[in-house]
Amino acid sequence: MAKTGRKPYETTEMTAFGGGNRRLQPPDCLGNLQKQAFIDLVASCPASQFRGCDVVLLSRWAELTVMAETAQFEMQQGGMVTPDGRQSACVGIYERATRELRLRVSVYDRMRLAGELDDVDPN
Repeated sequence: MAKTGRKPYETTEMTAFGGGNRRLQPPDCLGNLQKQAFIDLVASCPASQFRGCDVVLLSRWAELTVMAETAQFEMQQGGMVTPDGRQSACVGIYERATRELRLRVSVYDRMRLAGELDDVDPN
């Protein structure tokens, strides 16, 4: 019987002894929680996944992730509605943070990445 499903993802990354750490490090401008979110993401991927030019994007991702998690925690503690019947400010913070976390890729970029669009320039 033939095997079904995807092959498991496996990687073996070897670093030469004394070669140093190839993984991106969080910038000093991040707070402790943001640094931890940054490290968690970078450590969950192969070391070759990210390059130095990704630090800014990963930093913003870490900040937005902490914002969303903090707002979610506050809503769990205090509810989504204030005692005077208004919507908690945390709802708006959570919505904006999670909206900004989405990767914005144009339809043309998606088509190029999928190999469906090679010759056509949308501009």
